[in-house]
Amino acid sequence: MLASLSFGAALFVGACSADRSGVVASAGDLGHIHDLAFDSQGQLLVGSHTGLYRIESINRAVLFGTEQHDLMAMTRSDEGDLLASGHPDLRIESYRVEGRPPFLGLARSSDDGQTWASLELLGDADFHALVQHRDGLFAAETSGRIWFLNSDGEWSKRGTIEARDLAIDPEDSAQQLAVDWDGQLWASADGARTWQEVSEAPALIEVEWLDAGGIVGVDEVGQFWRSEQPQRPWVQDVTGPSAVETFLVESESAESVTWWITAVGGRISTSSDQGVNWTFVYDPPDSD
Repeated sequence: MLASLSFGAALFVGACSADRSGVVASAGDLGHIHDLAFDSQGQLLVGSHTGLYRIESINRAVLFGTEQHDLMAMTRSDEGDLLASGHPDLRIESYRVEGRPPFLGLARSSDDGQTWASLELLGDADFHALVQHRDGLFAAETSGRIWFLNSDGEWSKRGTIEARDLAIDPEDSAQQLAVDWDGQLWASADGARTWQEVSEAPALIEVEWLDAGGIVGVDEVGQFWRSEQPQRPWVQDVTGPSAVETFLVESESAESVTWWITAVGGRISTSSDQGVNWTFVYDPPDSD
């Protein structure tokens, strides 16, 4: 999911009642990594099944904040707040909605994830992809519906697609891409209201629409693919880490772009040369 530096398990009930903020992650603690973001100091934040972690060194991930939500998607609002969705920390009474599923809706943090406040749709929506565009927030819900939140704070429902990832043309929010859970790429030319299969595209895990133009996607084995437009030819590019879970492009400027990959097992890698060379940022402790 496209990011800017100006801004990436079990539900906790009963036995997990103690505040674990500051705990260093052991082998397997992060579970699946769903999304990445950055704090106000530029440190990498990891959204996982077991909460929000801050990467402090190659072998040190620290549980951050007092609320341990299962964070399925994260992004930054235009105001700089961290936005997230997923499943709430049910130790906290305010996140329990009687008769409703454990859906976080949309939550906001104004302190880089140290604390959270439920904004809307608590118990009603579980978003697995969030993309902030200058026109508003687009969100892919697990029921297969795209939602849109405009600058006036009004929600509307767009088209139906079971998307694991969304990408939006930075210059035109009508142009969007989605990857479904089978790896199929879909395109919309009307702001997510209708979707058409991109039959010639490779099977992808995640896709990004770059600020500088063009599209880049990655498949499960770490092969990157590029295209100028969704319906144009897709060309094999560089190869990165395999067993991909999450792909993030961080753009400080047109000249300074960094790619980030998370892999099954929790390893995180980064590239500052568009995937030619990769450096480990986090290597989880050995489970042995």
